[in-house]
Amino acid sequence: MRSKILLNLFAAALVVALSAVASAQVVTAKGNVMLKQADGTTVPVQGAVIKFYRTDINQTFEAKTDKRGEYVNVGIPLVGIFTIAVSAPGARPDYIPNVKISQHTDNNFTLEPGDGAVLTLEQIKAARMAAPTGAVSPANTAEAKKKADAMAAERARVEAENAKATELNVKLPDILKAGNAALMAKNYDEAVTQYNQGIQLDPTQGVFHRNKAVALRARAVDKFNAAMKAKDQAGKDAARADFQASAESAEKAVAILRQNASKNAASAPTGAANSEEVGYLSDRAESYRLALQTSAQVDTNAAATAIEEYINVEPDAVKKDKAQSSLGDALFFAGKIDESVAKFREILAKNPNNLDAMYGLGIALAAKVMDASKDAALITEARDSLQQFVNKAPEGYPRKQEALESVKYLDDTMKTAAIKSTDTTKPKATGRKKP
Repeated sequence: MRSKILLNLFAAALVVALSAVASAQVVTAKGNVMLKQADGTTVPVQGAVIKFYRTDINQTFEAKTDKRGEYVNVGIPLVGIFTIAVSAPGARPDYIPNVKISQHTDNNFTLEPGDGAVLTLEQIKAARMAAPTGAVSPANTAEAKKKADAMAAERARVEAENAKATELNVKLPDILKAGNAALMAKNYDEAVTQYNQGIQLDPTQGVFHRNKAVALRARAVDKFNAAMKAKDQAGKDAARADFQASAESAEKAVAILRQNASKNAASAPTGAANSEEVGYLSDRAESYRLALQTSAQVDTNAAATAIEEYINVEPDAVKKDKAQSSLGDALFFAGKIDESVAKFREILAKNPNNLDAMYGLGIALAAKVMDASKDAALITEARDSLQQFVNKAPEGYPRKQEALESVKYLDDTMKTAAIKSTDTTKPKATGRKKP
């Protein structure tokens, strides 16, 4: 019975969505500008001008603050190193050099009162290259040499970063574009190759890890479906390896996303989840769901956690409901039958018409029957849940045929159990087996 139940779950062809591919090549830069008052308090600055000077190539972007002192620019390139300068009437200008905005999207400023001057990039470079004045006499040659060496090292570091940023600016967008094109064309081998090149150049770009996870998952689906049809064990194993790698890549993508977010935690609303985070968590949950469903070697606790974290941030009620059922499936395939049953019952208590939960509860209860002897009440509940699914599911709905077969099997099981409980006669000498 247990093997039949598992086969029923596998019978419907696996599917994977490619529409959520993260193809954006720009990031959003934001922050706030405050002005220090004489009493030490700060107030928002409206109309402050924020210049994003790109230092690896000649580009400049701009934003202005609103009445709350907040600014946003949604079109900053994914790669590149920037100097961010801010100016405002009645304030002394300020700047932050060597900013990789893809890793540090939020940059805040607190300005001192001043003349409202505007800093050009050339002025900023000159100020950074100039030796300190007025504080220490250069008579102490050892100290002067130490400072000069430090400045030279800083210049070398900046030049190296700029050179690297220039290389990335030329290569990364093209690699991402090529990978996404291959993915949408279902050329999964090429897509994985392209994303790996992007990761090798800059492993801190989460988009390459995320898209690689999607490509691996899609390739695994094709492999697994073909192997199931051909009864090819080696093909199944290859697909499982891809599912496992997909989950691992998705985990890396989420980790990078969270590392970047933690740098801006002070300005982020508590408990808030943006659409990018929801997308990353959705992809990770789907990779784990399919990995468990196909018995790939992944951490079952990490899988359950991943799906729960996605459920907690998904704003769409329909997607959230479907993900709840996925969690029940994940627990089932992880061998946590009691937890799976509890999850499906919880879903149905909130939404009695959830078809996937009806089916999942019936299958989980049927498996539980085999683990806990033929309990008539459990068999009846399993059978009724599956029959309810059959009654409500439209024609062509995935798993409907498998549910019909399972209902028949459970009906036969109940009949057999009834015969065994009432038939106390000994087997006849004809050699026929007792039912």
